[in-house]
Amino acid sequence: MESFKNIFFIGGIHGVGKGTICKEIASKSDVIHITASEVLKWSEISPSDNKLVENISSTQEKLIFGLNNLMYRDKKYLLDGHFCLLNSLNVPCKIDEETFDVLNPRVISIVIDDVEKIAKRLENRDSKKYCTQVLNELQNLEIECAKYLSRKYSVPYIEIKDNNYEQLLNIIR
Repeated sequence: MESFKNIFFIGGIHGVGKGTICKEIASKSDVIHITASEVLKWSEISPSDNKLVENISSTQEKLIFGLNNLMYRDKKYLLDGHFCLLNSLNVPCKIDEETFDVLNPRVISIVIDDVEKIAKRLENRDSKKYCTQVLNELQNLEIECAKYLSRKYSVPYIEIKDNNYEQLLNIIR
């Protein structure tokens, strides 16, 4: 399968604020914001009241297929997704590296925040309590994966904290 050449990847755990940041970046540039969840039609792969994924590998295959049908080669895309997900046992798992081989991101960026704040946002959004220890493990694994992928593909690694996305915005422009 041919790899993409027009994706800027932004990751981070559920509730960290990726969507908000992506919308702001899209409004200040010519990049098109798309979320992995929308491409996958999240409701088809996981019940809406949880963040657990039964089959992470097949989910990523569906993502690649969906992106192939949605994206134009002459446009730039800010893909809002994850480096890791919680499997059906609530254990953080890395997304298959092959997925990122095909995505071929021009930048690896990750939004990070205090897990206590994230847990509160998720509770307000989903009316459900989340274990901060699991969120912390997931966020640490996301950071580890993001740094690794940045080195693997020799692309910039950008950590976004406190809504400071200027470095990513400057690269996209």
